[in-house]
Amino acid sequence: MLEPSVERMYIPHQPGLDGITVYWQNYEPGKGMVTIVCYGCAWNSYFGAMPENTIQEFFAKADVSYLVGRLGSTQFLKTNTTHLKYLARIIEAVKEALKAKEPQ
Repeated sequence: MLEPSVERMYIPHQPGLDGITVYWQNYEPGKGMVTIVCYGCAWNSYFGAMPENTIQEFFAKADVSYLVGRLGSTQFLKTNTTHLKYLARIIEAVKEALKAKEPQ
């Protein structure tokens, strides 16, 4: 088995959000995992059937509500409307940061 490549991304404080740290793990084309950490809480999901080459490319193109559904369960935050709205704001910030990194 190949060693996964891991990339760390930090997004500074956003309005209403603390800093966000994202760990992207690419196992092979089409298979990867994302871990998002914000304010002491973490969300993690494995994606094993992505048509894109990397987890970053897939995440950037995926619908926010789909990503919230995949990442929305955590031990410390109850899955309720407030939590899911908070997670959606975090995901949107990550997607914006990915967009800003794209070559123009």
